[in-house]
Amino acid sequence: MKTTKQNLDQARSSAPMPLERGVALIEALVALLIMAFGMVALAGIQSTMRRGSDQALQRGEALRLAQGEMETLRDYSVLSAEAAASGPTGTRAYAGVTSAAANRAGGNTSFNITRTVTDWADPVAGQEQAQAALRQVRVRVQWQDRADNEQFVLLDSFIARADPALGASLGLPLSNSATRRPAEREVSIPVTAQDLGNGKSVFVPSPNATVAWVFNNMTGVITGVCTVAMGTLNSSLTAADVAACSNTTVGYLLSGVVKFSSAERPDPAQPGGTAWPLDVGIVNSTLNGAISAPVHQCFDDAPTSAVNTMGFVSFNCIVEPNNATPRIWSGRLELSGLNLGVGADAKKVCRYSADYDGSGSISNSEHPENYNAVSGSLARQNFLVINAAANCPAGAAVNPANGVFVNNSTIQQQPR
Repeated sequence: MKTTKQNLDQARSSAPMPLERGVALIEALVALLIMAFGMVALAGIQSTMRRGSDQALQRGEALRLAQGEMETLRDYSVLSAEAAASGPTGTRAYAGVTSAAANRAGGNTSFNITRTVTDWADPVAGQEQAQAALRQVRVRVQWQDRADNEQFVLLDSFIARADPALGASLGLPLSNSATRRPAEREVSIPVTAQDLGNGKSVFVPSPNATVAWVFNNMTGVITGVCTVAMGTLNSSLTAADVAACSNTTVGYLLSGVVKFSSAERPDPAQPGGTAWPLDVGIVNSTLNGAISAPVHQCFDDAPTSAVNTMGFVSFNCIVEPNNATPRIWSGRLELSGLNLGVGADAKKVCRYSADYDGSGSISNSEHPENYNAVSGSLARQNFLVINAAANCPAGAAVNPANGVFVNNSTIQQQPR
């Protein structure tokens, strides 16, 4: 046993010892140096990226300022400085398109904006010819970047001296009428609507209405429905009163008057009767396809009693078109609240309608029996209420030589 232990001890003492391994100091220093170079390069890249990002931000801001300055100069609504001074606050004039300088802060720096305006000269036949109605505009926006280097953007353009009142007419369709547009607005807008001076008008459809409609003056489309107190006058409303309820809807106006005659042979030009209580509404079309009545709301000033002195009743309806392109509606305009059956007070409803434009058919504006695909506001959709025993008068076409200046032809609308 003792011998075996000694042999094991001898074997262990004669076995080779394992090699000791480690990192030399020089190797550690080299690795540290390489890492330092990498960190310096990374810091340089980050600095370059940050400087590039700042420059992109500043250049974008400078370009925005230059474009804004140019568009501000174009946004004049009058020509003379006197007209601008007498207009609403903020009115700009073409006379104000002059040289100027200003400073703006933004994009981590300060921008110097300089605009230079000169009357443009067009060389003709070797000599300069001044064009006073055209001005050359140069806008320069300058700033210092992060490295204190000067940077700038430059925009050049021309601004013409054109009366905005005339330019607006380019957006209007041609009219077949030689007469002026009432208040220079779309002809369907009621004359009593209050012009707000911002391209819109407001109208209270009835003395008993608690709503007011905001119109786009160019298209005649109702763009807003506002709540007002009963009895509010159109003239009392301002742009501030209806600012919150503008651009909230799309609706078309449908308006007209209802005249009355109790004569055996009614005269459509001079009915001479007094008003009857009634209501106005749109019902389903009787055209093929049974087109459903659109969502609408009608107002009228009809009397509550047959004993009155009113010669006619005015009505105004707002009609909501569908969401198609273009937005349209279809339906049939009818009067209700009248006795259209039998009896001493039985009535018949005629509509003033004829082929006014000679197209061979009755269009929507010419007051058809059924409206089909109406894509705009309609005015002068008038009715004549007569005794049931009488016939709707044929009336007469326009004939100035005989003193007839309005087509008074009528066609029976109700009952059918």
